[in-house]
Amino acid sequence: MALLAAAIAAPLSAATLVVRSAGPSAGAYPPGKVLQPTAKLALKANDLVTLLDEHGTRTLRGPGSFTATATAAADADGGNTAIAALVSQRGDRRVRIGAVRGVESDTGRPPNIWFVDASRAGTVCVANPAAANLWRPGSEAPAKTMIASVTGASKATVDWSPGQAVQAWPSALPIAEGARYRLTTGTAAPVEIRMTLSGEPKPDVQGMASALIAKGCTAQLDQLVETTAAATKASGGAN
Repeated sequence: MALLAAAIAAPLSAATLVVRSAGPSAGAYPPGKVLQPTAKLALKANDLVTLLDEHGTRTLRGPGSFTATATAAADADGGNTAIAALVSQRGDRRVRIGAVRGVESDTGRPPNIWFVDASRAGTVCVANPAAANLWRPGSEAPAKTMIASVTGASKATVDWSPGQAVQAWPSALPIAEGARYRLTTGTAAPVEIRMTLSGEPKPDVQGMASALIAKGCTAQLDQLVETTAAATKASGGAN
């Protein structure tokens, strides 16, 4: 299917990746596990395993025996576009020229997984430190985001205009492996993020998901998987 055509190329595109697992067999199928096309999954009662492959996502519910490879689903141009926008690096470079107004998703999450979410704590994968961007939800009103290093004295303030959702990450705050920052936007509770450098995104969605799992970037992984699942469903595939 052409659902993931804009994002899939070579490395893991022929394999199936476990992206979520729960239940008694979770230890046998941890997130990040690569399954070859001929692999069989033997699931017990209450098992829940989500797989990602070139056709999209599938959620398997035990008990039962399942194959790792799904059958191809129909094309879905809308889903293909959504995934391409979500992982695009061109969007990052474009918004660095100036603040982008009105760029906001309907899900309360960034429209691009490489944007740093000013409202969410956790580990954040940064693909390109030179083109990193900060995103905020609820961009209707003006606001300020105070950013301070957890381990040093560096700090910066980001001023948001009404309707402004994306800005370049402050140049005064270095993005390095393990850098930790505390972000406070308006009267919201502070959130602490830890940055990790994920490098150039893989050309296939499975490769991107694998890298996010390895780096512990849970929020970005969840968004990638959920967007892919929605595209799979829209195409008539199983998810």
